[in-house]
Amino acid sequence: MARDATARLYDVDARSIVLDKKEGTIRFQARKGCTVDLDQLHESIWATRLGDGTGMELKWLEVTAVGEVIAGDKETLLKAPGGQQFLLGEDTTFKGGKSLKELREALARGEKLVSLSGRVDGWKGNLTRFTSTLPGKPRHILVRDFQTTKP
Repeated sequence: MARDATARLYDVDARSIVLDKKEGTIRFQARKGCTVDLDQLHESIWATRLGDGTGMELKWLEVTAVGEVIAGDKETLLKAPGGQQFLLGEDTTFKGGKSLKELREALARGEKLVSLSGRVDGWKGNLTRFTSTLPGKPRHILVRDFQTTKP
């Protein structure tokens, strides 16, 4: 049901969707030239009507994004194609990968962002409660890894 709801999104490549019942995960990617709109993804999850009686929960939403990173004194912002914007933060629960601090240092050296991976903060919990309210904006990606190119 959740797999089908994800496949209905116009910006998701339906052939990329992989449901792993053992791990309890759904993996997918955007169609070439598209970005996945998180408001539409939230609505799609809501449309499944999975809730308290099913024991279903959203453990996390992990994304890989591209775009322009703007590092200010206090905040670091990712502007993704299609107009979505994310504040970037540290994932203090993750060991390994690369941190937001390392990303800021790479950008200061003149490197350019290729991609950034992390978990979207607030996208977790019991599906009934999660789907009743769209998680706030601006959205935060807790950085877990990134790729850059040297100048």
